[in-house]
Amino acid sequence: MRALLPAAHGLVAGRPVAGVGVSFGGHVSLSAPPALRSLHVPGWLEVPLTTRLERALDAPVLVANDAEAAARGEHACIPAGQRDLDLVYLTISTGVGGALLLRGRPHRGRNGLAGEVGHIRLRDTGTCSCGGEGHLEAFASGPAIARAAAEAVRRDPTHPTSLRTVLDQDGALTARDVDASARGGDSLAAAVLAEAGDLVGRAAAMIGLLLDPDVILVGGGVSQAGDAFWEPLRAAVRADVLRHVLVRPALLGPDSALRGALELAADAATAADERRRPLAVAP
Repeated sequence: MRALLPAAHGLVAGRPVAGVGVSFGGHVSLSAPPALRSLHVPGWLEVPLTTRLERALDAPVLVANDAEAAARGEHACIPAGQRDLDLVYLTISTGVGGALLLRGRPHRGRNGLAGEVGHIRLRDTGTCSCGGEGHLEAFASGPAIARAAAEAVRRDPTHPTSLRTVLDQDGALTARDVDASARGGDSLAAAVLAEAGDLVGRAAAMIGLLLDPDVILVGGGVSQAGDAFWEPLRAAVRADVLRHVLVRPALLGPDSALRGALELAADAATAADERRRPLAVAP
């Protein structure tokens, strides 16, 4: 917050603000105002971000989970006459999350937890950031991919892999390192990405069977990986769904959530205008 508020004031520079939209990488409660919590940012536990921003900027604020914001951003770029569809957005990044737009409208569930696909249990072991075991996030997130690759390199010191040089130089790997090596023909890196892609594909297939959506979009940093990730993902979906489900990378790439935040800001401004509008009195 100490960094966020001065940055926001600098952008505003004394100009009036009609509305503010925020994409947040964590759970956003359905309470009014919503409270925010994150499994990946220490100290973010029931943080009243909306209230603080509204006071600081003197403007209405809407906050959404980053997956929902990205889904809204993607949806906004669909031609107006084609937006009445069921869209699922999966984000594979520092964590794994998702959001549902049913007939173009966000579906958050009873407690705001709809779309938390990162906590689908696909294995018996593997500790997730939430403390659970075997969850998708424990195997398919960026940090999980990097960790699995580093463990594979250390497990077999004789296996030829370009990742060994990176690991020796930097002391750690990133998912981007793994993807770069896989694109260069490294079999160990490709195998790690294939496992992650297969698990994401299995989760996407479950969603396809449950919701029968028009499209499943996959975004986040890991979605930028190459065929070693995407081919097993698509194969897993084809193997399990009853009909063809379109699964593809997010159209806006890393800008999906930013575009969604603009939609949130517009909605915040519209809602504030409606609240200020005088009630019509019947004659």
